[in-house]
Amino acid sequence: MSRKPIPAFRYPPVGKGRPQILLIGNGLERTEDQPDWDALLKALRCPGRATLPDAEKRELPFPLLYQLLSTPDPAPVRMDEAALKAEEQRLAEGLKLLQHRSNPLLDRLPQLGADHILSTNYSYCLEKAFYPRLDFSYGAARSDKRFCFRPPDEQGKQHRETNFRLHTGYLAQNADGSRVGLWHIHGETTVPRGVVVGHDRYGRLLSRMVQICGTETPHRLDTAPRVFRSWPELFLFGDVYVLGFGFALCEHDLWWLLRRKQRERYGDGSVYFYDNDDPDEPEKALCNRLLQAHGAQINPDVQRVPGDYAAFYEAALERIAARMRASRA
Repeated sequence: MSRKPIPAFRYPPVGKGRPQILLIGNGLERTEDQPDWDALLKALRCPGRATLPDAEKRELPFPLLYQLLSTPDPAPVRMDEAALKAEEQRLAEGLKLLQHRSNPLLDRLPQLGADHILSTNYSYCLEKAFYPRLDFSYGAARSDKRFCFRPPDEQGKQHRETNFRLHTGYLAQNADGSRVGLWHIHGETTVPRGVVVGHDRYGRLLSRMVQICGTETPHRLDTAPRVFRSWPELFLFGDVYVLGFGFALCEHDLWWLLRRKQRERYGDGSVYFYDNDDPDEPEKALCNRLLQAHGAQINPDVQRVPGDYAAFYEAALERIAARMRASRA
């Protein structure tokens, strides 16, 4: 039985009512039973490839570290089909280590009232917060809640996204009954080919984002609502609240999008970055300066709670909810 098509997301082109977007990372999902990056990297390492000392791991950006550990040693001049399939299989098996459980912080998100939640996490912990009784590791559950706003091709046909899902998310409902789109912007567990880990996939994802954002048309004088069909478009024109995501320097797709948002002639909305790390730590201080140079506001109206991330996240969520309500007033 075919399901009723989901209408596109529509928002005013500028001003009040613009999309309210939460961007979350591993900080909100971190639990005792969720494997850390080291455990995941161990599962993804190519057989025969030696492990690296911790000091060298810290020196390498994660996308390059993954690329190194996932490549045979000695490295071939050209990887054949068997090697590529073996890498995909290791990635698929490694992703099975991830747990799909909510936690008290994620359980707060349905009360937030966001229009969209973008997650860099691969697991379905976010979906579990909105659908406690559904198991998104099963295709039937994902299919039932999935929406796809991919534009039709030149022949007018709409093809389902199979790898990088810039137009595809899951539809959920906030506690107040409003709808919210859930987006895995760096891929999800059940779609290994679309998981963004190595620098080559970051490059391909960014290429797609540039193409999508290049199709934007001016809406300065428009009075009709703007139709959004991808998460990069939502990011460009909405208020974006970043929580539990460190904005590492290797996340060049999102750094590009920050600058594009800052330079968008007919853009709207602000970026708010909430972080509980020590701002005097050199790497964090550099990241904060870069964020401010890209137009982001850091911890507006929220005080750090050193050593207590749960308390900080609670305070930040309260402030984010207040700002979202004010945006709709």
